[in-house]
Amino acid sequence: MRRLLLLAALAALGCASAPASARRPVPAAAASSALDDLLRNDLAADRAFGWSAARRLTWDDFQGDPAADGSEGAITSYTLYSAWKCRGSAFEFRVIAGFRPRQSWVKAVVLNDTTQRRTVLGHEQTHFDLAEVHARIMRGAFRELVRPCSKTDAELSALAQRLAEEEKAEQRRYDAETKHGLRASQQGAWSAAVASRLR
Repeated sequence: MRRLLLLAALAALGCASAPASARRPVPAAAASSALDDLLRNDLAADRAFGWSAARRLTWDDFQGDPAADGSEGAITSYTLYSAWKCRGSAFEFRVIAGFRPRQSWVKAVVLNDTTQRRTVLGHEQTHFDLAEVHARIMRGAFRELVRPCSKTDAELSALAQRLAEEEKAEQRRYDAETKHGLRASQQGAWSAAVASRLR
């Protein structure tokens, strides 16, 4: 049986929101590449793109309409797209941290200030990088499962949800410790630590 779990989260200059979950079944007879195709289709439907070390965020990626109120200068929206399946006792799992341009936005006040333009984008990039760190943690956790195909959907979903909550908590801690990117020394330390975790 194949299963799909989508975990969505927002990261903002000023906040990080709770992940939301949605599930949909995947046909049991599809080949391994079907998981990859499924996730590519989910990214395309969301007009999202996957995290890549070779592709850094630019302000052109932030295509949503900024909120009129609130203190946030920018919002980064991403989703941890994941899918798993069993074929007999063979278990496969995929997860992609995907950036969602239509739900991400930046205010003109940030774009019009040279310093904010650079520092806020760096802060938002680290949110997306941290999402990739947790996608890797999720891959490792599912890879290390003993007899995963003997587990129920509820057990696998609970593991994914626990890992998503850990990601959310670390995103909140990142915002709190950096004061949403305003504390330059803490921001630098977080950005370096997250980059190190991606090596």
